[in-house]
Amino acid sequence: MNESIEKLKKKFLEIKRMGYVESTRSGPTGIGKTFEDLLGKDEDSRSDPDFYGIEIKTKQFYSIRDTTLFNLTPTGKEGYEIPRLVNAYGYPDRILKNKKVLIATAYGNCLNCVAAKYLMGLEVDYKNRIIRLKILNMNMDVIEDDVYWEFDAIEERLCRKLKYLAVINASKKKVDGKDYYHYKNINFYKLKDFFVFLKLIEMGIICIEFHIGVFRDGTKKGEIHDRGTSFRIKESNLLYLFDTIT
Repeated sequence: MNESIEKLKKKFLEIKRMGYVESTRSGPTGIGKTFEDLLGKDEDSRSDPDFYGIEIKTKQFYSIRDTTLFNLTPTGKEGYEIPRLVNAYGYPDRILKNKKVLIATAYGNCLNCVAAKYLMGLEVDYKNRIIRLKILNMNMDVIEDDVYWEFDAIEERLCRKLKYLAVINASKKKVDGKDYYHYKNINFYKLKDFFVFLKLIEMGIICIEFHIGVFRDGTKKGEIHDRGTSFRIKESNLLYLFDTIT
């Protein structure tokens, strides 16, 4: 891994010396996509690390956005649970009002309101080795707790994708309506332990976010647009999950 870190540091310093470079994509994902393009990395949706075993996260200085650790679809009585969850607990899309969407966040230390009708939370079930999604009504009665993520699947995804992490900070400026980024520093981290991860779920430091929309145009108009079920952490809390590599 030391060799991989040195390779990435060398590439990073080459990119840093370029100063501000024009973003290759508009919007908030441009910061990461531009760096990948400068690395010569092809875009993909695989769950493998970005660069020789190192996952790369790029962010602007002083950003307080949540960081997506990885995506993992839950299991349940119907196998692929997303359409059922959207149909049961979603709410009307603001444009296609006859279609439902589900954008909601679940925590292990509190219940979060969804669609002003339901409460959603997480339970770490060590006996059955699952993280369970619990849905309650506003009277605090449990409606269902059949949707879950298996420990083995989470640990495999976590350790394969995030055993080593590089976080790159960049400055941003706009010129003639276009975004430009200057990648200025890089820090390396190593994952602590899977059971630390589980404790952070229980504490609400790591959450699970559903981002299930609907296609509003094109050939898929009206169909579910599953943008992923994400395990997320605030950037300021990364050191709860990772040790710094000096």
